[in-house]
Amino acid sequence: MEKKIRLLTLNLLLVLILVFVFNLNYVYAHKIDGKEHEPITCKLPEDRNLIEKAWCKEQRRMHRLCKLDEWCTLIRLEKLEKENEENVEKLKGVGDCGDLPFNHKASKKTKIYIKASKDSKVVGEVKKGQKLLFYAVSTKNKNFSRVKIRKDDICAEGYIESKFLVKKDSEDTVVKVGPKLIEINEPKWAKEGKLILVDAEGTVSISGAIQEGKIDQIIINEEEEIINGDNTFTYLLFVPNSGAEVRIVGNKNGKKVKELIFTIKVGN
Repeated sequence: MEKKIRLLTLNLLLVLILVFVFNLNYVYAHKIDGKEHEPITCKLPEDRNLIEKAWCKEQRRMHRLCKLDEWCTLIRLEKLEKENEENVEKLKGVGDCGDLPFNHKASKKTKIYIKASKDSKVVGEVKKGQKLLFYAVSTKNKNFSRVKIRKDDICAEGYIESKFLVKKDSEDTVVKVGPKLIEINEPKWAKEGKLILVDAEGTVSISGAIQEGKIDQIIINEEEEIINGDNTFTYLLFVPNSGAEVRIVGNKNGKKVKELIFTIKVGN
């Protein structure tokens, strides 16, 4: 009789443990901080309670994995897959520079990334004026361009933010703007510093130049534009029949040193 009572007690205890563990796993899988379908987390063996440890040990004895072990295994696999992908990208981007023509350069100190995203790993850093070999603008993210850089004795490939990539002029000529910090070359002024007239509605290319050493960043209508190696810049603007306002801000080391505001109108 005592044996039956003990057996019944053990069976009841086992059922209670199973129910407890199932409910515990359900909570982890579906509710974290009251939110459903959050990403799974790995609870390390040393952080588990006695029931969890006993249950997972019993499952391993039966050549199975408990839910907690499954989650930890999945997370480890995902981490290894990500590291493997990044290592493959690194191997793709390493080789001999040879006599490749490095026809572009960095407009400021910045980073080169493995992928066209600032969230990916960094291949290396480039200094302002460092030569780069430009391939093409990324098809996945237009804000990044694929380039080659010299890194020690090898050539490494990666992605640079397009706004920091400028063409290197073969003669390194510099456009001088006189005493002005910002000069507009095209279209011509109808009224100096105030008004430009165009013939018809459409896209207008505004080209200008900055005074060397005085400005290291150009922002036009809240968008940062590339300053080329010869100190020039270009900005495309759609001008409707009603006209458009242009606001150019020139910065030096993050501080505004010049602001130019003018209007482009259609007609005379």
